[in-house]
Amino acid sequence: MQSFDSWLLVSVLLLSALSMVMISSASMTMAEHWKQDAFYFVKNWLIYMPAGLLLMYVISRIEVSWWQAATMPLLLCVFTLMVSVLVFGTKINHAQRWLSFFSLSFQPVEILKPIIILYTAHYISSFPERLQNFSHGLAPMLVVTLSSLFLLLLQPDFGNAALIISVCLAMWFVGGIPLRHLLMFLATIIPIGLVILVSESYRVKRLMSFLDPWADAQNSGYQLVQSLLAYGSGGVYGKGLGQGIQKLFYLPEPYTDFIAAVLAEELGLIGSLSLVALFMIIFWRSMVIVYQTPDVFSRLLVLGSCLLLVASFMINLGTTMGLLPTKGMPLPIISYGGSALLGSYILLGFIFSVQRHQS
Repeated sequence: MQSFDSWLLVSVLLLSALSMVMISSASMTMAEHWKQDAFYFVKNWLIYMPAGLLLMYVISRIEVSWWQAATMPLLLCVFTLMVSVLVFGTKINHAQRWLSFFSLSFQPVEILKPIIILYTAHYISSFPERLQNFSHGLAPMLVVTLSSLFLLLLQPDFGNAALIISVCLAMWFVGGIPLRHLLMFLATIIPIGLVILVSESYRVKRLMSFLDPWADAQNSGYQLVQSLLAYGSGGVYGKGLGQGIQKLFYLPEPYTDFIAAVLAEELGLIGSLSLVALFMIIFWRSMVIVYQTPDVFSRLLVLGSCLLLVASFMINLGTTMGLLPTKGMPLPIISYGGSALLGSYILLGFIFSVQRHQS
């Protein structure tokens, strides 16, 4: 077994350390107000972060062939969780996405995402002779993928559904699914997606506020306006760690989906570019592993895991900067949220598992 890729490992550790620093800065005022304990979220993060890194390490030590053999049992387990959340889940802000056990809660979708990547890599590598035939190639993968999207839309979770289908499309294309089959699928799914998008008034409001957040700055455009103010006031060097203003009850829940805006205000353009650089290093080193790996399953597993992480990062950053419609998607590794953090470390564990077991 090889040692960890140093560039990749250092980037992950730096992001983990940055997460601890920014959550400490962004959450203390609200934690004091809501929980009467300024260190409430920090203390939780001191548990989640080491647990996630340990999980990543354990996954990295497991032979890649084991993951391929365990694909279907893991898929069955995660689908059971996805159905369970619709029956027994906790509803927060009109969305039923959380399963609660004792005092802990988690989102099964964060486990679903890496398992869908695992399944797609498994199917393409196991049945290459079927890929040119739609009914035996793409269709079985569509059944699994669309079933998971259907369960997500029932929660509802339109953003993660769009993210999963986008990454799967990239894996199908690289894996050898004929372009005509993918175009036929897109011609079908895009109109359906547009209908789903406009079927709920809150999604339409998010789209309109994205186009002109200042038109309704106190209502539908409020989050984005406050985020843009944070980016603008940070300048090149930032106001200094802990000196941000927007996190003081202006920006809703600044330690979760909009933590990138808090980082930009306190660490400035330099901090934001450093964040981008760390994720670009993860992308670069992952693509090197893809290039060096001869095994189709391993190559697709790394590709899908990397694309899911980087796409989530780009969506979150684009949302906070007003380049994309507002979507409640956390910044991988950085944002507060135990489920999302463990999901990110699972994906990184897959990447390291392939890298460390290369011949």
